[in-house]
Amino acid sequence: MPRKPRIVYPGYYHLISRGVERRDVFLHRYDFEAFLDILAVVKKRYEVTVHAFCLMSNHYHLLLETHQENLPDAMRYLNSHYSAWFNKKYERSGHLWQGRYHSYYLFDDLHFWNVAKYIERNPVAANIVENVEQYPYQSLYQWQNNTEFMALLEGSMIFDMQLKEYNTFISIAHDEKTLTSIYKSPRIIRRDDGTIEVKRRRLESFFEQDLAASRSRKVSDAAAYGYSQTEIAHYLQISVTAVSKILKKTLK
Repeated sequence: MPRKPRIVYPGYYHLISRGVERRDVFLHRYDFEAFLDILAVVKKRYEVTVHAFCLMSNHYHLLLETHQENLPDAMRYLNSHYSAWFNKKYERSGHLWQGRYHSYYLFDDLHFWNVAKYIERNPVAANIVENVEQYPYQSLYQWQNNTEFMALLEGSMIFDMQLKEYNTFISIAHDEKTLTSIYKSPRIIRRDDGTIEVKRRRLESFFEQDLAASRSRKVSDAAAYGYSQTEIAHYLQISVTAVSKILKKTLK
């Protein structure tokens, strides 16, 4: 079965890599620091912006912005160089990472901030610490303590907030509805000529905006944009049959 095509357009990405068989890939403080040193090289070499990050014992989360179509090269450099460093240090061989990295292209600013919060709150969600700022291997900690890795965050959008404001923002957990949106990503449609089209508009936006429009019109617009009846039904918590009936009425 062919791999799903990746989006490589310049933009914002939520990126995740896990250790093979979910094994730990960071065993000591020096491992975390070595990874961040390599990330600093990636930032400069591939001209990416690191907006937020969190390194857990067996995986990591990054919120990166690319300015060229070079994300695969940047991620290959990051994971391969850390893998080589880790294998040499611990005298091991073989794959360190579980398959290829996961990449989620972000829809918009709202998605950006939800992902940033999700990344920062990972140690709290995993019950490692009670308060986000206690965990030393994520972006908020670097900012709060002005560490040597602050340079990694140069140009980050998190500085659009004051530190106290960002801390407060991160301290409030997501609601369940927002959590379900974290790992959504624009649909990729492959055309017959081999090119791809990226559907960047969130499904939610059809129903959050233009309050004067009827629900039938919003369903019709979402379907016309490219969302399936199943996706629309799931979002509205109605049956696919009900969506189908709405679309048939709007086409009359």
